Amino acid sequence: MEVAASTPIHASIVKASLRVQAHVAAVSKDGKNQHGGYQFASTDAVYAALTHKLAECGLMILCLEEEKPEIVRVEKDGKTTQWGKFVFSFVLATEEATWTDPRSRRSLFIQITGPQSFMAAQSYAEKTYLRSLFKLPTGDMDLDSMPQADTEEDQAALNGIGKAKRKSSAEGKRDGSVKKFNTLRAAIQAADGAIPCREIWTGHAAELSVMPRAWYETLAEDYSVKMAEFGIEVEIEEQARLEAAE
Repeated sequence: MEVAASTPIHASIVKASLRVQAHVAAVSKDGKNQHGGYQFASTDAVYAALTHKLAECGLMILCLEEEKPEIVRVEKDGKTTQWGKFVFSFVLATEEATWTDPRSRRSLFIQITGPQSFMAAQSYAEKTYLRSLFKLPTGDMDLDSMPQADTEEDQAALNGIGKAKRKSSAEGKRDGSVKKFNTLRAAIQAADGAIPCREIWTGHAAELSVMPRAWYETLAEDYSVKMAEFGIEVEIEEQARLEAAE
């Protein structure tokens, strides 16, 4: 595959970027996800950490919406949701030069829930670009810390995709699921490392996908707390959001 040559970056832009990078410390976690129960560095926190330094170093970063968002309607179980694909490109400039590149951009899919979704898409794209450009330490989770299963079927169950309807607490008590719940909870709490703990969680994706909602939320909280003990933040927002939408 032929790889396109990179557009040369003017020396003034390189120097300004490095000066910003040299003076920026870790970004504080000022936000909290109410579903997942974890803290994260918001876009505003990233702006606050960078704005004055960018001005001092004479570097401007412009975010441009590259094309009209592609909106897709998804119908499932009699309900309709809208998802949008957004593409943003970035321009870097000093008094001496301007630089951009076709690959200097971010693409993302986001569920459309109202006008705020369009602004949220741009904010998130800017946050990820700035974090990457200046190597900002935010303490946010990496992909390696997300629950991952060995098969597509188990991963779908873990993510809540195509899952069976959850049992009620009464059904769980009648069919013996309460024993599975207690066993799984004890195993998570007794895990002696991040890898064993994650294997417990992902290895029981099928059971988690149909477990009574309140039971699942208890286990998800236990799992998050346990993984935090090993210095790893886990992402369970998507699962919780899907559950809340049922």
